[in-house]
Amino acid sequence: MSANSVRVWRNRWLSFAAIPLAELSVEERLADIPRPGKPSAISPEQVCRIVALACELPEQSNRPITHWSASELAAEIIARGILPTISPRHAARVLKRGICNPTASVAG
Repeated sequence: MSANSVRVWRNRWLSFAAIPLAELSVEERLADIPRPGKPSAISPEQVCRIVALACELPEQSNRPITHWSASELAAEIIARGILPTISPRHAARVLKRGICNPTASVAG
């Protein structure tokens, strides 16, 4: 966790110091504020499916490659019906925010 994140949470906590815990819970005090911009069009379930796909070997999808490229991954996401459309760049962004590194082994 970055020092900036800790600072934001600490300041948020201090801003509610005058309000008793009985009136405002810890969760309410530390809840994220709404963020600007359009909400994600990709559901958490779809993100999980994309990450799971990226963790598979491409050969399991009959792809003649040894490692996923962003364009191959985007094409397979569409082919499996996970999403009707996705750009290679956005597919890579979804993975970057996810938990899977498609080039890492399962063991570590």
